[in-house]
Amino acid sequence: MINVRALVALLALSAMTMSVVPLVSAEAGTEGPVEEVAIDLEGAWRFSTGDEDAWADPDFDDSAWEEVQVPTDGGQDVFDDYDGFAWFRLAFDLPAGIDGVNLAASLGFIDDADIAYLNGVEIGRTGVMPPDSDSQWFERRLYPVPAEAPVVGGRNVLAVRINDFTGGGGWYRGPVGLFSKTSLREVVYGITGSPADAATTATVTELLATQADALADGDLDAFEATLTDGYVHDGRDTDRRRRELAGWLAESDGTLVLTDAEVEIIRADDGRLLVDTNRSITGTRDGEPFAFQPVTQEFLVIDPVTGLEAGNHSRFFRDLVEPGVEGKRREYVVYLPPSYYEAPDHRFPTVYLLHGINGGSREWEPRDFQARLDELFTTGGLAESIVVMPDGESLWYIDSSVTPWRSMFIDEMLPQVDAEYRTLPERAFRGLSGVSMGGHGAFTVGWSNPDLFSSIASHMGALSLPPLVGDADEMAANADEAPLVQVTGHTPAFLSSFAYFFDACADDDFRFGEAVEAMDGQLTAKMVEHTAIVYPEGRHNDDCWLPRIDASFGLHSDSFRAAGLVEPPPVEGLDVRRLAGPDRIATSVAMSVEGWEAADAAVLASAADFPDALTAGPLAMAVDGPLLLSAPDALSTPVADELARLDVATVYLAGGQQALSAAVEVELTARGYEVVRLAGEERTATARAIAERIVALRGDAETVVLARSDAFADALAASSVAATGVVPVLLTGSDALSETTGQALADLLPEGATVVLAGGDAALSPAVEQAVTDAGFVADRRGGDDRWATAAALRAAAGERGGGGLDPLVLASGTAFPDALGAGVLAARLGGGLLLVDPSDLDASPASAAALDGAAPDRVLVAGGPAAISDRVLEQVRAALAG
Repeated sequence: MINVRALVALLALSAMTMSVVPLVSAEAGTEGPVEEVAIDLEGAWRFSTGDEDAWADPDFDDSAWEEVQVPTDGGQDVFDDYDGFAWFRLAFDLPAGIDGVNLAASLGFIDDADIAYLNGVEIGRTGVMPPDSDSQWFERRLYPVPAEAPVVGGRNVLAVRINDFTGGGGWYRGPVGLFSKTSLREVVYGITGSPADAATTATVTELLATQADALADGDLDAFEATLTDGYVHDGRDTDRRRRELAGWLAESDGTLVLTDAEVEIIRADDGRLLVDTNRSITGTRDGEPFAFQPVTQEFLVIDPVTGLEAGNHSRFFRDLVEPGVEGKRREYVVYLPPSYYEAPDHRFPTVYLLHGINGGSREWEPRDFQARLDELFTTGGLAESIVVMPDGESLWYIDSSVTPWRSMFIDEMLPQVDAEYRTLPERAFRGLSGVSMGGHGAFTVGWSNPDLFSSIASHMGALSLPPLVGDADEMAANADEAPLVQVTGHTPAFLSSFAYFFDACADDDFRFGEAVEAMDGQLTAKMVEHTAIVYPEGRHNDDCWLPRIDASFGLHSDSFRAAGLVEPPPVEGLDVRRLAGPDRIATSVAMSVEGWEAADAAVLASAADFPDALTAGPLAMAVDGPLLLSAPDALSTPVADELARLDVATVYLAGGQQALSAAVEVELTARGYEVVRLAGEERTATARAIAERIVALRGDAETVVLARSDAFADALAASSVAATGVVPVLLTGSDALSETTGQALADLLPEGATVVLAGGDAALSPAVEQAVTDAGFVADRRGGDDRWATAAALRAAAGERGGGGLDPLVLASGTAFPDALGAGVLAARLGGGLLLVDPSDLDASPASAAALDGAAPDRVLVAGGPAAISDRVLEQVRAALAG
């Protein structure tokens, strides 16, 4: 491929060490023990350029090969100056006792094509090797492992043959490992949870069977009856889903086969009821078997009250144009802006984003483009827009002998987008952006359709080249299709009817910086307003353009607003904003950015586990700095960048080396920070160490909050309330006051001081309360019938001490710990309050819903994206505050 990526960091979850954990099967209709497997294969691999069939053999001696890191951000350095075949090999042991476990190999992302072998058995391939090369550098590699391939309880060799076509390449992103299904779901998709109970499993299994029977019978009324009134899944509401299925049924003689395989029904930790399924819908087209929906791993969202499918309400998903002028399907990816579901009657402008050569519509997914666009349209202040990312292969966005791509785009894709999404279907509210080949396309498509588009943006655009598609004669005939040639034939009046932004880097591998300068000269000579930039450093890669999308989307935003764009109004003047990133680590950074322009100190906790992090909130307030989350085994890049922005001097580490490894501490020290680790031999001792530091910083404590050490529900609320008053949090077992904590109370508190017990008798037993009383303290139990009622009781306790207000109101999920940790500190920092809610339905957290009665915050800050707190909950919160 041409574009060498410098992609965002790997989704930070827990440290992926090898684990084999028994759990209960969640397969629909079955129960029984299976083994859960998560084997991390990232690290040093053997590597060689070249290509020999024998290198797939597990017995091949690769000891003379060099070692490289897998994955390497941006790809291994050797591919900067090498195109061709190369092999990676790794020998590892599989533990005994996992016979019969269905394993999948996650190989992350590889540029450009690969074939993977486990012990000489091919387990999967992506892309096409020469001579018919087809790059799939943007596709996630997930390969099911055949039962005969692994050697359980012995030595295994994974060998991966790759071919890099052009530009940089290699193995550039993970996760890399062998996983059973549940582990794969957590590591790759960030979804954690537990199997649904038997009754729920039976109900959902019946729902899936009803859907399959309905399509087999061609009964769309029966299928629609399985969907909620507000159903939206990957952009398809009930009406569109019905129309889509009706079309497929008409082609398939009135019957379709819906298959759900490897089904697991889970209660996700974020509160959703999910069906993890490999779903397909097949039938016939033109009398031949056809997969209308090829096998795809899907996560179906089920309404826990009605038992019907509710849809994922995704804002970033794949769509397609059915066969028309091209005679085949054409995929495109859709991004819906943050207010799309919150403002259901509003229409939005549209930007069409065109990729580079050897790319595809899916290349925006590994670039985490939803999070990047969300940031532009929220904290970045740009006009919210729908963004459509068509698949253009290497077709240069023209009609050619290969395929009439541009006719499909203009005559089929654009009308479909305008019909199915709430666009503003006018020239003034459509823009084109492109990268490399896509920059070429933005100019040529825009200039060829002046009645459809009003703004053109290009990053590293191939403005000097004609379309390089078709045979030699065709390319020669298209020589005048280069934008630098076309611009000479257009009048100043025509050219001035568009807004322009285009850029490149000075050391562009294809000299497109010179093309920018030439286009700048042409437009300047014709007195056409534009913005052209050649950056003094950088090559033809993601580092050149990806950090600068604010400029290209800023162009479109300015153009739309100048045309009189009406933007979604706030509800009754209420400012509601999400503070979110692509993962829990980036979300903690977003909350830090919201609350602090600078700080002398910051607190760092593990993103992988809750105990140490729960007690760190009051410490963050004691040092007047944010609470940031990092991967346990290495300092996460977004965190390192945020510490630099804050210009901190001291970083406090919450927990021992299991929570945050020595490598994290070493890197922080190397960056010049004073590092203070607060840790004990176990979680109660770490809580004591943190409490002692708070007392040392802020003076003697008059109150301590006591929470259960082995569950986060009540402790999460306790931590946020404690942060408000900078009150230490101590942990104990639920049945008896731990010796460490009892001694900490005696050392930290004067006799007669108050110990707030977080939770009811089930959380902290009467024996714990009696032990607190016997030690000479006042036990103030704050609990309720569920986690929401306990959180309300703890907020009331804070109110009695001068805190607990809800302006600003900070919302966080009460069913998962990561986002709420930093949110509690942010709420305290801003003088507001944290409200923990059910992530999918406000009414499922009744005490939290009741807390909104009479509340009148000027703004609402939401910790996390729609997967953390759904758009539905935000609609419910808006309605409650408006009422």
